[in-house]
Amino acid sequence: MKIGEFVALLNTTKDTVRHYEELNLLKPNWQNNKKEYSDKEILDFQVVNELKKYGFSLKDIQKISSLKEAVDYGDKQFIGQVHQILTGQLEKLLQEENEIRERRLILENEAKKLKNLL
Repeated sequence: MKIGEFVALLNTTKDTVRHYEELNLLKPNWQNNKKEYSDKEILDFQVVNELKKYGFSLKDIQKISSLKEAVDYGDKQFIGQVHQILTGQLEKLLQEENEIRERRLILENEAKKLKNLL
Protein backbone atom coordinates (compact mmCIF):
# COMPACT_ATOMS: atom_id res chain seq x y z
CA MET A 1 0.00 0.00 0.00
CA LYS A 2 1.06 3.60 -0.56
CA ILE A 3 1.76 6.06 2.24
CA GLY A 4 -1.69 7.65 2.01
CA GLU A 5 -3.40 4.33 2.65
CA PHE A 6 -0.91 3.55 5.40
CA VAL A 7 -1.50 6.78 7.33
CA ALA A 8 -5.28 6.44 6.95
CA LEU A 9 -5.23 2.86 8.20
CA LEU A 10 -3.09 3.71 11.22
CA ASN A 11 -4.62 7.12 11.93
CA THR A 12 -1.29 8.91 11.77
CA THR A 13 0.43 11.50 9.60
CA LYS A 14 2.86 11.33 6.73
CA ASP A 15 5.31 13.39 8.80
CA THR A 16 5.24 10.78 11.58
CA VAL A 17 5.77 7.95 9.11
CA ARG A 18 8.66 9.77 7.45
CA HIS A 19 10.22 10.54 10.84
CA TYR A 20 10.04 6.86 11.80
CA GLU A 21 11.64 6.02 8.45
CA GLU A 22 14.49 8.47 9.19
CA LEU A 23 15.01 6.66 12.50
CA ASN A 24 14.95 3.30 10.67
CA LEU A 25 11.90 2.22 12.67
CA LEU A 26 9.98 1.71 9.42
CA LYS A 27 11.58 0.34 6.29
CA PRO A 28 9.14 0.15 3.41
CA ASN A 29 10.11 -1.58 0.20
CA TRP A 30 10.72 0.41 -2.93
CA GLN A 31 8.80 -0.61 -6.04
CA ASN A 32 8.92 1.46 -9.23
CA ASN A 33 10.50 4.39 -7.34
CA LYS A 34 7.63 4.40 -4.81
CA LYS A 35 7.48 3.20 -1.25
CA GLU A 36 5.28 0.21 -0.55
CA TYR A 37 4.09 -0.45 2.99
CA SER A 38 3.24 -4.01 3.98
CA ASP A 39 1.94 -5.87 7.02
CA LYS A 40 5.47 -5.75 8.45
CA GLU A 41 5.47 -1.94 8.49
CA ILE A 42 1.98 -1.95 10.05
CA LEU A 43 3.22 -4.22 12.83
CA ASP A 44 6.42 -2.20 13.29
CA PHE A 45 4.40 1.02 13.54
CA GLN A 46 2.07 -0.53 16.12
CA VAL A 47 5.03 -1.79 18.16
CA VAL A 48 6.58 1.69 18.19
CA ASN A 49 3.30 3.23 19.38
CA GLU A 50 2.86 0.57 22.05
CA LEU A 51 6.38 1.13 23.37
CA LYS A 52 5.76 4.88 23.40
CA LYS A 53 2.66 4.26 25.54
CA TYR A 54 4.91 2.46 28.02
CA GLY A 55 7.05 5.59 28.24
CA PHE A 56 9.92 4.56 26.00
CA SER A 57 11.60 7.34 24.08
CA LEU A 58 12.08 7.02 20.33
CA LYS A 59 15.80 6.74 21.06
CA ASP A 60 15.19 3.66 23.24
CA ILE A 61 12.82 2.20 20.66
CA GLN A 62 15.48 2.78 18.04
CA LYS A 63 17.99 0.84 20.18
CA ILE A 64 15.56 -2.05 20.57
CA SER A 65 14.92 -2.04 16.84
CA SER A 66 18.65 -2.00 16.08
CA LEU A 67 19.24 -4.88 18.47
CA LYS A 68 16.46 -6.86 16.84
CA GLU A 69 18.21 -6.52 13.51
CA ALA A 70 21.68 -7.22 14.90
CA VAL A 71 20.91 -10.59 16.42
CA ASP A 72 18.19 -13.20 16.37
CA TYR A 73 15.31 -12.91 18.83
CA GLY A 74 16.39 -16.02 20.72
CA ASP A 75 19.96 -14.84 21.10
CA LYS A 76 20.96 -14.43 24.77
CA GLN A 77 22.86 -11.23 24.03
CA PHE A 78 19.77 -9.69 22.45
CA ILE A 79 17.56 -10.83 25.32
CA GLY A 80 20.04 -9.42 27.85
CA GLN A 81 20.22 -6.06 26.13
CA VAL A 82 16.44 -5.76 25.81
CA HIS A 83 16.11 -6.81 29.46
CA GLN A 84 18.52 -4.04 30.41
CA ILE A 85 16.48 -1.44 28.50
CA LEU A 86 13.22 -2.69 29.99
CA THR A 87 14.69 -2.73 33.51
CA GLY A 88 15.93 0.82 33.04
CA GLN A 89 12.47 1.94 31.97
CA LEU A 90 10.91 0.15 34.93
CA GLU A 91 13.31 1.87 37.34
CA LYS A 92 12.47 5.22 35.79
CA LEU A 93 8.74 4.58 36.21
CA LEU A 94 9.21 3.47 39.83
CA GLN A 95 11.14 6.65 40.57
CA GLU A 96 8.40 8.76 38.97
CA GLU A 97 5.80 6.85 40.98
CA ASN A 98 7.67 7.56 44.24
CA GLU A 99 8.00 11.24 43.37
CA ILE A 100 4.27 11.48 42.64
CA ARG A 101 3.45 9.69 45.90
CA GLU A 102 5.63 12.15 47.85
CA ARG A 103 4.00 15.17 46.17
CA ARG A 104 0.55 13.71 46.87
CA LEU A 105 1.38 13.29 50.57
CA ILE A 106 2.61 16.87 50.78
CA LEU A 107 -0.58 18.12 49.13
CA GLU A 108 -2.73 16.00 51.44
CA ASN A 109 -0.95 17.46 54.49
CA GLU A 110 -1.37 21.00 53.21
CA ALA A 111 -5.05 20.37 52.50
CA LYS A 112 -5.52 19.06 56.08
CA LYS A 113 -3.80 22.15 57.51
CA LEU A 114 -6.06 24.42 55.48
CA LYS A 115 -9.14 22.46 56.48
CA ASN A 116 -8.22 22.86 60.15
CA LEU A 117 -8.03 26.62 59.64
CA LEU A 118 -11.64 26.69 58.40
